[in-house]
Amino acid sequence: SAERDGIHLGEGAACLLLERDGEGPAAVLSVGESSDAHSMSAPHPEGLGARAAIRVALDRAGLSATDIDYVNAHGTGTDQNDAAERAALHALVPGVPVSSTKGLTGHTLGACGALEAIITVLAMQHGALPPNAGALPVDASLPVNVVTALRPARIRHALSNSFAFGGSNAVLALGAT
Repeated sequence: SAERDGIHLGEGAACLLLERDGEGPAAVLSVGESSDAHSMSAPHPEGLGARAAIRVALDRAGLSATDIDYVNAHGTGTDQNDAAERAALHALVPGVPVSSTKGLTGHTLGACGALEAIITVLAMQHGALPPNAGALPVDASLPVNVVTALRPARIRHALSNSFAFGGSNAVLALGAT
């Protein structure tokens, strides 16, 4: 949102059960990780760490930008973090629908990566793009395709971003089963 005013904390816990074999609601195709170590609490302003993690996740999964149907962004609601993530998304997956579900849950700190991965899997299962609650008016300086309302969509491949203090970045590439 152009009117965002920072991080909103939430409380939560999440758990994912991963299996090597069998059929589940989605497959973890790859994981991309990086550490930009730019600052203890701020990402590299050009999103270099986020970009590296996204690139690794795409490459390891054998996916291109055109294969991605949805990105669950880390989206903290802070100017620095949102601008850095926007730069990475715009460079690597331009035009892909993006939302941060933190507007619905708050930033659950250590639980947010697992919680957002679960939300991404549920979006894939139910064929719906989750909204970025509180995104209106959309910030025009962030040229990404922000999902502002729940809408149907076929999601075959998705990315779930989770970025942390100290420049630790992780991206899951998920595929529908």
